[in-house]
Amino acid sequence: MVEFLMKKISNPNRNVMTIQLKILGLVTALILFIVVAITGIYILFEYREDVADAEKMAYQTAKTLSYMPTAREALQDQDVIPELRNMMDNLLRDTDASAVVMTEGERLFVTMGDEDMILKVFDHPPIEKALIFGSSYTERVGKAEEMALVGVSPLLVDYGDYKKVDGTIMVIYDRALIIRSVIRDSIPILTVSAIALVVGLAGSLLLAKNIKKDTLGLEPKEIAFLYKERKTVFSSFKDGMIVTDAEGRVRMMNPAAKSLFHVTGSVRGQSLKEVIGEPGYPFLKDDFRGDEELEIREQAIIASRQDLRTDGRRSGTIFTFRDKTDLRKMSASLSEIRRVSEDLRAQTHEFKNKLYVIMGLIQLNKNEEAILFIRDETQSQENYAKFVSSSVRDEKLQAIILGKMAKASEQHVSFMVDPGSSLERLPESVDLNGLVTILGNLIDNAMEAVKQLDHGEVVLFVSDLGTDILFEVSDNGPGIPDECFPKLFERGVSGKGPGRGYGLANVQMEVKLLGGEIEVQSDPRGTTFSVFLPKIR
Repeated sequence: MVEFLMKKISNPNRNVMTIQLKILGLVTALILFIVVAITGIYILFEYREDVADAEKMAYQTAKTLSYMPTAREALQDQDVIPELRNMMDNLLRDTDASAVVMTEGERLFVTMGDEDMILKVFDHPPIEKALIFGSSYTERVGKAEEMALVGVSPLLVDYGDYKKVDGTIMVIYDRALIIRSVIRDSIPILTVSAIALVVGLAGSLLLAKNIKKDTLGLEPKEIAFLYKERKTVFSSFKDGMIVTDAEGRVRMMNPAAKSLFHVTGSVRGQSLKEVIGEPGYPFLKDDFRGDEELEIREQAIIASRQDLRTDGRRSGTIFTFRDKTDLRKMSASLSEIRRVSEDLRAQTHEFKNKLYVIMGLIQLNKNEEAILFIRDETQSQENYAKFVSSSVRDEKLQAIILGKMAKASEQHVSFMVDPGSSLERLPESVDLNGLVTILGNLIDNAMEAVKQLDHGEVVLFVSDLGTDILFEVSDNGPGIPDECFPKLFERGVSGKGPGRGYGLANVQMEVKLLGGEIEVQSDPRGTTFSVFLPKIR
């Protein structure tokens, strides 16, 4: 124990109180306080009891001695004094008194015992009440450790016709002797207290070491930092995470998981099944292990589960939920980028063909025909560009329309903007990616539906009259079969073969994100998709 404390004192980092030293100091101080308090209370009560016994003994002894005939006769016959002294000596041995004093009036007459105690009462003996009133009592003479307890009783001498108080008997007890007696009697309790203190110190040291082992040697500040760090990291995950105990009660649930299951406030200690409100989820089953895609509140989620085990028994479970929406958005964006690049390739291919025609005319010295061809193409492009720019004021939509025109020309499909179209700039909520996803997929699907026809036509109508923005894509294709309508917007379902069926699903998802609606009208004469987007959200 001493070596351990010396190591702590000599440690250069002693200003930093370790958990082990704190526990050792606290438990030691507590045990020391209890031992000192109990021992002190015991000694105090023992002292008070011994003082009370001494006072009682002094009182009773003085009174008893005053009733003895020998003491009374000694005041009248000095021959009796030796017998009185012998009696006083026996009394001192039997009662542990320090001294016995007999007075004649206020004068000391016969004394026996400790001279120091006799001297304490020599100048001012406390006998006044006994001489005047004839009463017996106990007095305390002196202060602190020099105090003496004096029992006083009057000597009443019978003169026949009357009785008179001619003297007193004083029995004196030394308070210092009483204290020494109390200390002597307290040695066993002091020994037991010391043993208890040593055992307590050893126990507190073992407790401190055990706690240090349980905390893996970490200090409270380090544990607190790890807890805050874990809480911050846990809350910063974009993936939803839930930690439960062995009984399925929630211990931690990060904001992403709360948002996924529409949970607010603290749910610590509550059953996970009650918190998420749906006990039938497959990830709640004990045999669920691997990643599995499922729909949670209309969101595509990949759920996984990992059990925590302590000593071979399950002590908790960690659930993770990864949102596939972001992945799908990225995939859709990449798909639309590819679609735009294909439109640009088609436009490049179309212009390249026209350049070949011009080059051929020049090689044949048909310069006038080449100039006329260039003038006609330029005029045609300018006229259409003017028409588009005058009807459609949004540059993002203009770019999409011009790109689709080149693709339609390559596929020998007629693509045009309805002359009645009119559109100002689109709101900021409708970005280029969203616009490409919606119109790009609808126009491409329409072109694909009519490209096998001799006179395939695709018409785009746009309008921002009223509170909504309207996009209509119409074609004169064979229409959509009735059996395809129920699953028209379902992901991965298509009559065009495997790996298809994502375009319309992406269109519907983007329309919903923009707060709009989509409608479909189809018959054997053609199909029209109408998209309504609110101007203000």
